[in-house]
Amino acid sequence: MEPVNASGSAKLPFHQHTMLLYSNDEGKAFTKYVNDGLSRGHLTVYVPINTDNNASHISKMPSEIVNYEDDVNRGNLLTLDIRSFYNFALAGDLQPLEELKIMLEDAIKERIAYEKNDEVIVVVGIAAGLARNQKFDESVNVEKWWQKTHSEWLQKGLKVTIICPHSSAMLDKSQFVHYKQAISSLHDITLNPISR
Repeated sequence: MEPVNASGSAKLPFHQHTMLLYSNDEGKAFTKYVNDGLSRGHLTVYVPINTDNNASHISKMPSEIVNYEDDVNRGNLLTLDIRSFYNFALAGDLQPLEELKIMLEDAIKERIAYEKNDEVIVVVGIAAGLARNQKFDESVNVEKWWQKTHSEWLQKGLKVTIICPHSSAMLDKSQFVHYKQAISSLHDITLNPISR
């Protein structure tokens, strides 16, 4: 799959499982997609990269997301802590992701019942956190799960866009390029934002 260069503004790749390669500040690299989804009235689920060495991003999240509290209170923004998902995936247990899948499907049904926008944006850093810590096989397993789940959602007619941020600084290292190719192959599209 060929990477696509994106300009500084967020261009949501609707209804695709997307690999977002970031090079600098990962929070800014993908919170723009969160903000764009929210500005369009989409249900937005944000599971940022936050393993023990990156706890500071969670504390900055409310200031990086426009109307954070309003969107949380209205049920438009769901933020989840990565740690439990990460630890289970590290142990090879993807059952918590299955539970997340059911929760998202229920949230979509509820939004449809209330005639709200049924588009969903999921920005999820579980696989990226694993790759960052060189747990590449586990990262690939999580991405396989997301690709399978995304295909199932599309077959059900659900309008879900999944964005998986990954560090290009990590994956462009020569010893890890084959993992980059494996992870990229599990996505519909790869975005390379242009750093500014």
